[in-house]
Amino acid sequence: MECNCSETIDKFNILLEQSYKGCLKEFCLDFDIKNRGQSFYKKVQKSRNRMMKQKVSSETIEEFQKYICFLEFKILEKDCSWEEKKALSDFKSLL
Repeated sequence: MECNCSETIDKFNILLEQSYKGCLKEFCLDFDIKNRGQSFYKKVQKSRNRMMKQKVSSETIEEFQKYICFLEFKILEKDCSWEEKKALSDFKSLL
């Protein structure tokens, strides 16, 4: 999935709005399994602002594509049936 910077940030912002009502801080709390707290939030916030100005490296775009996958999974998890949730849980346990 090859995307340019503006497509990536647009998709991230749309999914963030759908999943967390646009609250970047809540997303960071869910995504940050290393408990980096405020420093992780500030890093994502700065990267997001740079992406909106299209001044980022390919590594940053790749990082946001990971965030997009996480957000898509959250939406899928919220909208699926009990059987699908169980299958997703089983799949996550294999990772």
